[in-house]
Amino acid sequence: MLTLGGVGVIVFALYMALLVVIGIVASRYQRTSEDFWVAGRRFGIGLLVIAEVASVLHGGSVQGGVALAARFGGVAILPFISFAVASLIIVRFFAKKLRMMAGFTLPDYMGARFEGNFIRGYSAAIVGISSVLYMIAQIRVMGFLLERLLGIPFIPAMALGTSIFIAFVTLGGLLAVVWTDIFLFALMWAGLVAILPAVHAAVGGLPTVLEHADQLAPGWTSVRGVAWSWTYLISWWLVWVVGYSTRITMITKVFAAKDTKVARVSLPITDALFMIFLLYGNLYLGAAARVLVWPQVADAPDQAFPALVTFVSQLAGTPWLGAIAITGVVSAAIATADSLLLMTGAAIAHDLLRKCYYEPRGVVKEERFYLRASRITIVIVGIVSFFCAIATPDLILNIVSYAVALVGVAFFFPMLFGMGSPYVSRRAATWSSVAGSIAGMIWTVPHLVYAGWTREHAPWILDIHPVVPGLVAAAIPMLRRSTRIEMSPAALRTFFPDRVPETALAGRAATTPAARP
Repeated sequence: MLTLGGVGVIVFALYMALLVVIGIVASRYQRTSEDFWVAGRRFGIGLLVIAEVASVLHGGSVQGGVALAARFGGVAILPFISFAVASLIIVRFFAKKLRMMAGFTLPDYMGARFEGNFIRGYSAAIVGISSVLYMIAQIRVMGFLLERLLGIPFIPAMALGTSIFIAFVTLGGLLAVVWTDIFLFALMWAGLVAILPAVHAAVGGLPTVLEHADQLAPGWTSVRGVAWSWTYLISWWLVWVVGYSTRITMITKVFAAKDTKVARVSLPITDALFMIFLLYGNLYLGAAARVLVWPQVADAPDQAFPALVTFVSQLAGTPWLGAIAITGVVSAAIATADSLLLMTGAAIAHDLLRKCYYEPRGVVKEERFYLRASRITIVIVGIVSFFCAIATPDLILNIVSYAVALVGVAFFFPMLFGMGSPYVSRRAATWSSVAGSIAGMIWTVPHLVYAGWTREHAPWILDIHPVVPGLVAAAIPMLRRSTRIEMSPAALRTFFPDRVPETALAGRAATTPAARP
């Protein structure tokens, strides 16, 4: 008789074979850094929507989202509002100007808008640190899923997942990632839909399972769930508004759009598809996990999704359902991890090495040098993330929230105000980014490293997500606006072509200082 482990090996082997083929084919198109990092900027609406959805619906969205909903309840609806607000911010304030500048990364924007090498380099470092946090979450997702799918121990499963991440993205770049996103998008939804009849047979429809979950855990269906304070609830909502609006995997896709219209139109469609996923992939499956398997996973909530899949597959007598569903979530983790690694490689190779070190010194390097530097960075980040993942016990979605908070507090105000007004100075943006990220990192330590001690001696700290002190610190430097425009004519033409008359541009050409380190 076939078991989940036996079927899982077959499904996973077929899946990996197809990924290798896609990576090899895509690698033939990687001739320049633009090809590797932003796929030549040739994505239309359909392709960009799939790429955006695949990058947002990462492994943590499924496995971490089900764990969060199963454990705490109604708080799982918060991303509905957060993502909708964040999408509006990107469409209204960011998408057009980011695509017009034709950059590669968020540090590219910081360097181009505020014309300083320090802020560009510091932003690249923030991207690298946050990517390690992101990758820890994705690697742990892969460990949990491959442990269940292939029947191998957790740490070797994480090592296998890390190897897949690194090998695939270094081979084919963003084009391979997006080609694969199409396949992964279909596979993820096929996996989630495949288990729907079995889950429905076990727990009933959404109203029924919500009622049952609330009976087992009173307060589960309330807005605050079973354990959250209003303080943490509001800060959790805030972290996802800020996090989604500056999400590095999303911004990378905006740079790859073929024009500004595609960049702006794709986001509302992505938003609608994400809402459908949250309703089913988090709330419904989270409630089902609470009803069916919670006693088994109460001490390890991140096991809720694979435990649920195993349970309903055995109940239905069809291990193929479980293998397809788990492989679908594996595909989601791969899609996001590859985007993260690719973006980190671009930030280090393009922003730190090219823009901050070699070009200011008049050193010209070939494109293949930066491609090689990008690939080496990807390998290093993957290995460091793997070893960090071994020693990280926190909930997957909590880890992701710390990563998005770090990026959000570093970039949100310089992006929002920097694209809204030419009077935001380099000094204000730099201090905002530095103060926000440092405050956020300091507040993350008692959450991530010393959670046990903090819970016993200073529990109020855990009631406030690191995004709150980070945003407060980041906002203070922005309160002081410059009384004059400090941008060069070239930067003004890129970001504010309709706000400044050509005569003013010509007048500033002789007086504007060059970008300083």
